[in-house]
Amino acid sequence: MLRGLRAFLGMVVLIILPFLAVADVHSVAVQGDGINTRIVISADTEMVHDEFLNNERGAALIVDVGHKPWTGETINFSPQAGIRNLEWIDGQLVFWLDGPMMIARASDLPPYGRRASHRLVIDLVSVSNARYLRAAKRDTRRLNRLTSERRLASADSPRRVEAGGQRFVVVIDPGHGGADPGTSHHGAVERTIVLEAAQKLEALLGANSLYDVRLTRSDDTFIELEDRVKLARDWEADLFISLHADAAGTPEVRGAGVYTLSAKGQARVDRTARGQNWELPIETGEAPDEVVSILGEFLKRETHSNSEKFASLLIPELERAGPILRNTHRNENFFVLLAPDVPAVLLEMGFLTNRSDARRLSSDEGQRKAMAAVARAIEVYFEQQAVLMAQN
Repeated sequence: MLRGLRAFLGMVVLIILPFLAVADVHSVAVQGDGINTRIVISADTEMVHDEFLNNERGAALIVDVGHKPWTGETINFSPQAGIRNLEWIDGQLVFWLDGPMMIARASDLPPYGRRASHRLVIDLVSVSNARYLRAAKRDTRRLNRLTSERRLASADSPRRVEAGGQRFVVVIDPGHGGADPGTSHHGAVERTIVLEAAQKLEALLGANSLYDVRLTRSDDTFIELEDRVKLARDWEADLFISLHADAAGTPEVRGAGVYTLSAKGQARVDRTARGQNWELPIETGEAPDEVVSILGEFLKRETHSNSEKFASLLIPELERAGPILRNTHRNENFFVLLAPDVPAVLLEMGFLTNRSDARRLSSDEGQRKAMAAVARAIEVYFEQQAVLMAQN
């Protein structure tokens, strides 16, 4: 939307073409006793498929059918045969398991007799938790590769086409650095954790040619707060994300929190802009001062609104990836949120004073999960911005 504003005040165009797909997968049947379970998936045409065990949000079997849409009745699954729930998520059937299971075999059956459907038959067998976790770890790596490949392919597809090859600029700001270590508890140091997480997010977004990804620091160097915001504005950032880890007075407090600019901070924007010589990117020609002022206020309101929108998209993704604070979306007067023309959030990934959070955020897996959540929110945010810009 900020680019849309600049288009209104100056002009950038984004075109969205519809994505068409052929209707296909229409039913699922489950039978067995939870020790041996059979799943039968039916479709109108032959399925190109792959199966993944996954343990990110509990034991699950993910069956990918190549982004074929669901055309059957609304799924209303009752727990049975060792499967507690079934969901259709983005072209994938997700079977939530009661306990650790593995695939014994997966077979494709063509139509025959009165059966007009192609069928995928998956036989599951109960196994030890250790064996399941080893297989899930291996499958999760395969699933991540598939997701990255599809993201890259979708960036080149006609779903999202930008005029002049324009890309969205995402600035990732690892907090602290150098002589400023941030908070430190249980062997975890904030400046190190946020840099490692930022580099993981950079890699995730960098796989999609839709994004131009910049880091305010790429090593253990201290950057002044004013320079972090200046970099984002110089790069004409479409989104700014500052990464941090928090500390609390009690070790029980844990979970991620997302901050956007408070009312007190909004009142500070103009004063800071004057002090920093920040000029708003508004092409006004010979417009009267009153018009320039109105457009400036409009731009600042839209910047704040977009920051709030991104925060609202980020929170549910973070909740799927790990613990979050009860009052997750908070408002503060942080300097890095003060740019009048760059939507910005500050993400506290967790509390290093909490042993569990410190262990999670120090681990490669914990950082990867958190940054995958941020990447998903970024993708949805820019898709929504694209739709609004196309409508305008």
